[in-house]
Amino acid sequence: MSRGRPPKPRLPQADLEFSAACSTARRREVEDVVAWWNSGSATYTLHTSGSTGVPKELLLHRSQIEASARATIAFFGLSEGQRSPLLLSARTVGGFMMVVRALIAGLRLDILPLERRPATRPGLRYDFVALVPEQAAALAADPKFNPKDFRCTLLGGADVRPELEEALSKWPRPVYHGYGMTETLSHVALRRLGHGRTYQGLPGVLFAQKGEALVVDDPARGVRGLVTTDAANVHSHNEFDWLGRLDGAVVSAGKKIFPEVVEAASGCEGVAVGVPSREWGQMLVWVGAPGFDRTQIVQKWEALPSWQRPKYVLEHVIPYLSSGKPDRQAVARWAAQELDLR
Repeated sequence: MSRGRPPKPRLPQADLEFSAACSTARRREVEDVVAWWNSGSATYTLHTSGSTGVPKELLLHRSQIEASARATIAFFGLSEGQRSPLLLSARTVGGFMMVVRALIAGLRLDILPLERRPATRPGLRYDFVALVPEQAAALAADPKFNPKDFRCTLLGGADVRPELEEALSKWPRPVYHGYGMTETLSHVALRRLGHGRTYQGLPGVLFAQKGEALVVDDPARGVRGLVTTDAANVHSHNEFDWLGRLDGAVVSAGKKIFPEVVEAASGCEGVAVGVPSREWGQMLVWVGAPGFDRTQIVQKWEALPSWQRPKYVLEHVIPYLSSGKPDRQAVARWAAQELDLR
């Protein structure tokens, strides 16, 4: 009988398939991630999106990347042979981590072109899909899309607008929104759309509060005492409500108002912005997309403290950035000019 070393356990095998519509650049960005993974290199360099400041280069460690990927794989119950599409750029943390998850879990990964309305084939079922909210909105608005084709959907990269959340919460399969950033190697907390505004931390992730700022700890990912630029109400070490960006708060009559709180309460497409005011310093103004019900939205704001309600309600087409986030600066400039004319 042989007394040699026991055979190594078989590792899951990923199956990556490129769509014929993929550009050379699209193929290269994915192949670069696969080549890095197969090389066994201990580090990888990614760039932040710049949404919380000037974009910067981050040196990430392989063990931390694996810890993030395995946390998502465990939460969503991903296993070898299950199918996912790659609809995000592999040069961003969202797309990069999708490729890594596929390699670790042995997923069948369909690499598709980067498009606002992601390419889908009717009847082709995906077990796990990662999107930005703008892509989800395009799918939700397309009568040819069947949401039953997505067993589970994860959104990230931007907040989910109230009217979009209402639409996605009606999908027959669960849709989650992740809280995270490049510095945390993708999401560290999740909430299911239509089930409240509280985020639940993934195993091993701890939350605290420093003033109004959310603080994140996840030693497995190399995250220790990360003071974010997000305001939050922390309920426990693994639960919090996200209020908004600290650098986007409107200070009116000495009170700090987070536009995202007002927007979440509105239930329709629109943006709350601050404009200069001699009386208040800044005053909160609501700019709703054409066709909103003014009476209904004012009734919904009655649940907010009086100081948190907008002083003016305007109507205008909402401009959006390429990231899918509203262009708040453009809306604020238009609102200030509009009020000056009155």
